[in-house]
Amino acid sequence: MAVDKEKIERVLSQLPEELQQEVLEFAESLARRNAGVPINGTSSVHSLFGTWDSGDPHSADNDRIDNDLAREITSPHEAK
Repeated sequence: MAVDKEKIERVLSQLPEELQQEVLEFAESLARRNAGVPINGTSSVHSLFGTWDSGDPHSADNDRIDNDLAREITSPHEAK
């Protein structure tokens, strides 16, 4: 995906001056991070936020998660 630097500069110029550098640095960090993005410009959510493997094949089971949350919410906890 080609970057149109002039277009980016036009957009940045519309921002308040104090935000322009921050937004530019953020955009550059995204560009560096996504250097290996597929040609259509899309990337997976995993590449943006990362993944974690708990080792439990059922850890993403919504009913189980709801039950765990309900159990923790209703159980008495001692103040530390």
